[in-house]
Parts: sequence; structure tokens; C-alpha cells
Amino acid sequence: MLRDVRYRLLALAGLLMLLTACGKPPDPPLSGPPGGPVSAGSASALPSGFTAPQPVPTGLPPGALPTLPPLPYVPPTTLPPVTTTTPQTTTPASTVSPAPKCGGGPTTAQMLAVLEGLPGIPEQKLAVAEGPFCSGSWQFATVQIAGEDSKDAEQIFVVTTGTPTALKVIEAGTDVCSVEVQTKAPAGIRVRACGA
Repeated sequence: MLRDVRYRLLALAGLLMLLTACGKPPDPPLSGPPGGPVSAGSASALPSGFTAPQPVPTGLPPGALPTLPPLPYVPPTTLPPVTTTTPQTTTPASTVSPAPKCGGGPTTAQMLAVLEGLPGIPEQKLAVAEGPFCSGSWQFATVQIAGEDSKDAEQIFVVTTGTPTALKVIEAGTDVCSVEVQTKAPAGIRVRACGA
């Protein structure tokens, strides 16, 4: 029997807790502001005992500005001018001079003869514009189509090696700075052919 009373009291306590936890449910959130301002004519529509709400003050009377404390005056500061010194760059002067004109050959005719029939060389009559220049057994010359102004003509560069009577073309064209010229040619020919 005591057991029965305990269960009943426990059930009653649980029911009371459930009932006391229940109250008025919360109002749904507002989806917009309440109705517009109430006019004087609508005050009669209110039930007796109710008055129309007064507008909320904005905090400032019309035409008044808030006063702020004055800011302290800070004079502008002038910094001393910054002087920058540009680092002195020294361009390494090439100690290697370009190859000089050939004194003992080959002749311009020998330089032109070695070009005949090579692929990529124009079939028109050619003329040596500059050179030939020699260093050791290597030669360099600038060739162009005969009769054209050297300023407007396409220049063909020629690098050869060997004796004046047995020249061998190493490179011929608009860019003759090949790996072979860079690695095997004397410094004076490399200056002429590669610019360094």
C-alpha cells in the first residue's frame, strides 16, 4: 500500500510540474511596425479609458546640434627631406675587343664564294657589307643583297673557319650565335657574332 501511495505522489508531482511550466505562450514576432501614427480623429475609435500613444522623442529638439568637446590643435610636422643615393652600378667593360679586319685574307670574294648554294641564303647577287674580320683561323662577315641600302637590307652574318682557300662555314644566317660559336670560336669572333 505504501508503494501505491509513493507512485501516486510521484505522478501528482510530475503533473503539477507540467502544469506550472505551462504559461501564456509567447507572442509571435512582429512582421512590421505597428500601424501608422494615430490621428486625432481616430482617438474616438479607441475604447473608453484608452489614449493614443505619444510619439517617441528623438533626443534632439528640432534645429539643435549636439555640441562636442573641441579637439586640441596639433600643428603639422615637416619631416626633413630624404636624400636617396643611387647605388653606383658599374657595367663590366668588355675586356675582349672585337676581331679586327683580316690582313692576310680571306677576301670578300672568298667569303661570298663559300656561301653559294647553301640552303637559306638568297640566290640574288650578294655583297659583303662589313668584314671579313679574323681571329686565329676563324672569320666573321656581314653580307647583304648587292645594291640594297645597308640600313634597309636584311643582313646575313657568316662565321667561317679554315684557311682563306679552304673556308668551312660554321654558321650563316640572321643569328649565328650557336653553341659551337659560343664554345669554340675565339673571343673576338664571339664578340662579333654574339655581342659578348
